[in-house]
Amino acid sequence: MYSDKQVKDVGIMKSVLSGFLKAVLAALGFTLVVFFIAALLLTYTGLSEGSIPFITTVTMVLSVMLAGAVSARAGKSRGYLNGALTGILYVLVLYIVSLLVSGSFSCSSYILVLLAIGIFGGAFGGILGVNISAKRKRY
Repeated sequence: MYSDKQVKDVGIMKSVLSGFLKAVLAALGFTLVVFFIAALLLTYTGLSEGSIPFITTVTMVLSVMLAGAVSARAGKSRGYLNGALTGILYVLVLYIVSLLVSGSFSCSSYILVLLAIGIFGGAFGGILGVNISAKRKRY
């Protein structure tokens, strides 16, 4: 049969993987909501299309930070690592979706910028997520 350590390790892995999945889904949901609101603003207000790159960058940074915080709260430790890995996963999901939508593969420096945002934004969100959940436990 399985030892207690093996059972505990599997339970930890399930919680970490479910934490990553919840975090990426939360970030993608946040991204969709913000993009929907931005589309409405672009359509029905005088907001110019020149603001789209700014909106997408800010949305991505906030989404990655959210993903990192959710992931780190599920992991309860090593927030920077959980957040950075979640940020990378989020960027990969977005990149794959954009490849499927555009139908063309392009490898440019923009991908490196996205990965940097994913890693550093996710790590920062992970640090915040661990520290916020630690403060709540004290009180």
